[in-house]
Amino acid sequence: MIIHSLSKLSVLTTPSTALLTKIFAVSILLLCFSSSATLFVLSKQTIKQDTIVYVSQEFTNAIDAAFIEMSEDDEFIDGYRHIGLIFPIPEYIYSYTMTDYPYPKNFDFNYKEKVFTMCWQNNPGSPRQETHVLVAKTLVRLLEKRYKIKLNYQMKQLDTSKLGFFNTLVNAVNSGECQVITATTIIDSTRSAQVHFQWPFETSSYGFLRSNLDPEIIVNNVQDLNKTGIIIGTAGGSFYESFLLKQVSAAKAVIVNTGSQGALQLVKEKKIHAVLGDINDLLTWSRNKTNGCTTGCFVKGFGDPVTMASFTTKNILKISSASSSCFNYVQGGLKVISGMATSLVVVIFLWVFV
Repeated sequence: MIIHSLSKLSVLTTPSTALLTKIFAVSILLLCFSSSATLFVLSKQTIKQDTIVYVSQEFTNAIDAAFIEMSEDDEFIDGYRHIGLIFPIPEYIYSYTMTDYPYPKNFDFNYKEKVFTMCWQNNPGSPRQETHVLVAKTLVRLLEKRYKIKLNYQMKQLDTSKLGFFNTLVNAVNSGECQVITATTIIDSTRSAQVHFQWPFETSSYGFLRSNLDPEIIVNNVQDLNKTGIIIGTAGGSFYESFLLKQVSAAKAVIVNTGSQGALQLVKEKKIHAVLGDINDLLTWSRNKTNGCTTGCFVKGFGDPVTMASFTTKNILKISSASSSCFNYVQGGLKVISGMATSLVVVIFLWVFV
C-alpha cells in the first residue's frame, strides 16, 4: 500500500522528485527486509502446514526467562513434588540464573487482543496432565507478575491421532495455534533442530509395562521382549516408537497415535504383551487397580535418564513484532534464509516499475 500511494504521488511531481520518491520507497522496503535478513523462497518443509507464524526474539526470551524463574519458584517446586514424579527437578537446572536469561523489557505478545494458548497432547493421563497444567499456570502467573499484565489464556489439548505426538505439537507452534507447548517432551538433537526448547524441568526414564497376556512367556528385561511372537504397543510419534522399531525390531509393533493411554488400553484388553513408554506414566497407570492389570503385571525402567522440557517455535525473528509486521505470516512452502538477495530483487523491481 505504501508503494502504491507513492507511485501516484510521483505523477504529480518533477522527475527529480519522482527519483527521490523511488529512493524513499526502496529504503522503506529494504529496512523491512534487511532488518531481519530474510529471503522468502520456495522450499519443502519437514512438516507440511498451511501457515507458518514467526515470533520475535523478545517473545522467546520472555518465555525462556519465565521458565528459568520457574525453577526457583517455591510454589512450582512444591506443586511438582506433590504430583509425585519419580525423579526430582534436575539439579543442574539450578546452575542457570536470571542473570543468564534476563527478562526483556517488554513481553512481545498482543495480549489485549489475542488469547495466550498453551498446549499438550490429548488424554495424556496421570501424572502428565497434572504436570502440564502446573507448568502452564505457573508460566502465566510469572509473566503476569513480571510485566504487570493480565493474560487472556487457555490450555488446549491437541488431537494426535493423525500425526502422532511430536509432529502434532510442532505444527501447533509453527502455525500459531499455540504459543507454548507445555507437554513434557524428550530433548534430542533432531528435535532441537525443529523447535526451541526451554530449560529441561524434568528427568525421566524409558520403561516397559508387562501385561498379563500369556504369562508363561518369561520377561525379565527389555531384551526379552525382542522376540518373534511378542506384541508391543507404544505412542506414535514418541521417542519410544523409535526405540521399539530400532531396538526391539523382532517383536510386532503396535503404534497408537492416541498416545500412551491408547497403548495402555490395549493392555486392559489383553491384546499386547507390553507397552514401551515413560516410566512415570507406566507406574501411575499400573497402580490403578481399576485397570485390571494387578496380577502378573509389572513395570521396569531401563536405559539412561532423559531430560524433558516445554518448547516454542524455532521460527524466530531477531526484531520485535512491531518491526516485522511486513511478514508475520508466510504461506506454506516459504522459508526464511537470507536478506541480501531479497534486497537486490526489491531494488531492481521498484526501480523499473515504480
